[in-house]
Amino acid sequence: MFLSVLLFFYNKGYKSANAYLAGFMFLFSFFLFIQFVFLYSHDLHLIMWFVAGFPSLFYLTGPFAFLYVRSILRDNTRLSRLDYLHFLICILVFIGAIPYIFSNFEHKLMMARAFESNSWSGVKIRPNAIFPPMLNRTLRPIHLLVYAVVIWLTIYKYKAKLFKNSNHSHDFLITKKWLLVFSCFVPLIAIFHILLFYNSTIAQTKTIFILQSYQLIVIFSIIYVLMIASLLFFPHILYGMPVKIYLPSENLILKSANEIVTAENKESQNQDKNLDIQQQLLTTEKYVQLFSGDYLQELNDKLYKWIEQKHFLDPETNISTLAVQIKIPQHHLSYYFNTILEIKFTDWRNNLKIDYATTLIDQGTYKSITLEALSLQCGYLSQSTFIRAFKNAKGVTPSEYMKGV
Repeated sequence: MFLSVLLFFYNKGYKSANAYLAGFMFLFSFFLFIQFVFLYSHDLHLIMWFVAGFPSLFYLTGPFAFLYVRSILRDNTRLSRLDYLHFLICILVFIGAIPYIFSNFEHKLMMARAFESNSWSGVKIRPNAIFPPMLNRTLRPIHLLVYAVVIWLTIYKYKAKLFKNSNHSHDFLITKKWLLVFSCFVPLIAIFHILLFYNSTIAQTKTIFILQSYQLIVIFSIIYVLMIASLLFFPHILYGMPVKIYLPSENLILKSANEIVTAENKESQNQDKNLDIQQQLLTTEKYVQLFSGDYLQELNDKLYKWIEQKHFLDPETNISTLAVQIKIPQHHLSYYFNTILEIKFTDWRNNLKIDYATTLIDQGTYKSITLEALSLQCGYLSQSTFIRAFKNAKGVTPSEYMKGV
């Protein structure tokens, strides 16, 4: 439950399908906690709170699992009007529990004693005005099993995207395997619930039920823990299915650095900056996670303004300070540089500095200042570091470059 809360609140919305996954994990874990209370707790007040209202939330696990898988496959989390019908049974079960919720304390305490009893006498008591206990317990696994079938029908519908896609990147394969594992896990839950329901119908006491179901509960717990652990070991799963975007054949930000630092053609800069990323010069296709085309355009615009303000000349600049200055999460920037641009941030920043240095040299600035002053003006605290970086980028030292100007 704690992990699902973290997933929900730190998702930041760029792949909001994770909100459905967080909802599924939280509600299913919460339902398991309720079952633990019924089977092992002897606290009547605790049982009293969980008898009727909260179990209705289990009917959201199937819809959330389906909406998560569908959102990943469609790369779209929007709900249509018909999609709200998925929540109908949950609403009806909750409405049926309203009379119990507003009943007096003595009635609730009597219900709690019945559920705490070892003789399963609580089954004869009706805490829900619409759904009898036997119908409610039967409907829960069947409801989830129906959604498991719907999930697999959705996977079949998008089979071309999963199995015939030309994208064979590591991120794509991990996400595909995760979706298939998750889609197998949902019917597995339903089957386990059916088996547990069967054990509850033949067991005469709660103790006998626990003894008969012990192995099922242990096996299921191990599977559930492994599913959750996979999110920790493979966090790229949370970025969703890689989508096709278009990038300039040469990085626009690096290419235009000279124009920005010289500021000789402001009107041309503004035109270039507002061009859509898919229309800039020659483009190449790339499959990426985490970023949509719009978000990538937003990130490029912010980096353009950051360069325009010459923040890259600050010797203390690093990817952490960049994240703060342009208000983009640091792990998004790391993914952007390492995966999309395929360049280290330090190399990207040094290229900007050297571009700035060559612009100053071309303008004749070197004639009025020393090489050491030039290196400081370009954001290097050490002259030797500046010379080494310049030679790595241009193939010649600054002095040799000056001779050719």
